[in-house]
Amino acid sequence: MKIRRLVSTDWPAFRDLRLRALKADPLAFGSNFRREDAYLPERWRSWVEKGARGKDSATFVAEESDGRLVGMAGVFTDKEEYHVWGMWVSPELRGRGLGRELLDRVLYWAESTNPGREVLLDVNPEQSIAVRLYESRGFSRTGKTASLGHHEPAITQEMRRGPSPTSTGRPGRGKLDGPRG
Repeated sequence: MKIRRLVSTDWPAFRDLRLRALKADPLAFGSNFRREDAYLPERWRSWVEKGARGKDSATFVAEESDGRLVGMAGVFTDKEEYHVWGMWVSPELRGRGLGRELLDRVLYWAESTNPGREVLLDVNPEQSIAVRLYESRGFSRTGKTASLGHHEPAITQEMRRGPSPTSTGRPGRGKLDGPRG
């Protein structure tokens, strides 16, 4: 299994991964399967291109040795802050540390691209495993909530992480290599 940044040619595989994620865990995302299944190929290509080469955003995937994408996490810049989005691992591979590795790669990218920026994310508080992962990486709840929108009455909670002054500059090391779980 390897964690890597998307490349432009990944768009069909990323589309499949994202749609699998939306079907498997609809309460984990601010979008839904029906909406994204209708996206035209040009939209998927553009999305993947930004995640592959963007200076203000990046998307990372977990890839099995046969090339199948089985996990994802992305980050984008908005108003001088980073926002994590799309964090997901295939259900059959959960509990093996892939989510932690994906999140660490996203945080490393953010810290090395623009040190000192805070990182935000929104999480469904019912997803306690995800909340614990984020807390293990220094995120804390801000108290802000919002409607998930497409699945009333589900909500999201905002979590924030300040800059990591003790990161060693490599994924999986230093502060980013917190508690296992």
